[in-house]
Amino acid sequence: MIALDAKHRSLIEKESAMKRTGYGPAAAVAALVAVFLILTSPLSAQAETVHIVQKGDTLWDISTSYLYDPFLWPQIWNVNRVIENPHLIYPGQEILIPALVARVSPPVQEAKPPLPPPPPEPVAEVKPEPPPAVPKPEPPPEPAAEEIKKKMIMALSTYGFIIEDEEIGIGTLTSSEEPRMLIRPGMKVYIKTGKRTALTAKSPYSIVRVFDKVTHPVTGAKMGYLAKVLGDLTVVDSREGLSTAIVGDVYREAKIGDHIIEHIDYLTWLPESGPGDIAGLEGYILVNPEGKKLLGKGDIVFLDLGAEDGLRTGDVLSLVEKKEKIEGVQPPLEVFGEVQVIVARPKTSVANIIRSDRDIGLGTKAVTTVE
Repeated sequence: MIALDAKHRSLIEKESAMKRTGYGPAAAVAALVAVFLILTSPLSAQAETVHIVQKGDTLWDISTSYLYDPFLWPQIWNVNRVIENPHLIYPGQEILIPALVARVSPPVQEAKPPLPPPPPEPVAEVKPEPPPAVPKPEPPPEPAAEEIKKKMIMALSTYGFIIEDEEIGIGTLTSSEEPRMLIRPGMKVYIKTGKRTALTAKSPYSIVRVFDKVTHPVTGAKMGYLAKVLGDLTVVDSREGLSTAIVGDVYREAKIGDHIIEHIDYLTWLPESGPGDIAGLEGYILVNPEGKKLLGKGDIVFLDLGAEDGLRTGDVLSLVEKKEKIEGVQPPLEVFGEVQVIVARPKTSVANIIRSDRDIGLGTKAVTTVE
């Protein structure tokens, strides 16, 4: 039997201990790989917010806290596919709030120390030189297309828009593969169409909910109906009278009975560079989506002018009133407010009142040129 010195005995004992506990070389490599994966994972890079469900929480409440609007809870449901029923969430459950919509605090900028005064320049007789040319300020960068698309979707799902009769005759949601569940992304749904109508397979469509009829406050003509966009879907099978589709994005709670219209291509409504040729346009405020009769700064309105008239996102119109003649002479129009276009549809547009010197009523004239 060979006698071992103390150094060799210590090495043998350490090797035996590593085998018993599983902390050998292989385990060490596995641990390093795990740490690397954790540090390089997408969730770590995106810094998404996780909400821990408390007793009494609902997706409605969580949407109010993080998105400032309870009706936008489907956006949170979209990224938490493990939740089968949005009405059943439990204390301790983790709810993911995407970094793109989670509420964040603005970074605190540290004040820079003042620069020391420049040293005095030597006095010398010099001939005056012409002032340097002032460079023209560069135009502000155009907002990203996807960012504008999100804002338009938010406007059309929150404030709504005016839809015409011929747009809402395509079909309606008649049933789904899960009849007692809310419409959610990825769900298979069925669309009832007219007997001689068939939707186009592999084509996208938009889901909308139709509300009250809109009548022109000045002419009395029917303008259409108030509507809100709820989401999108793609037809996978089309037959006469019935089509099958898969739900895509959901912006607001959709349900059986909602209407299907031609797909709203938000990117085709992007504003172009430079001022538009909209001189001489005259229109009227039709309605407020909340049913208000007297309006002011910050209220949303619908105008009877649209993209076919030359309007586009960002255009500003003046709100005016025609004054009575004084001794046979017509005074200039009185300007008492302004509206800015948010979304321009073909014949109507969604706008925001950005200035109001007094109460504004339905039927107020909106013009692009004040004479």
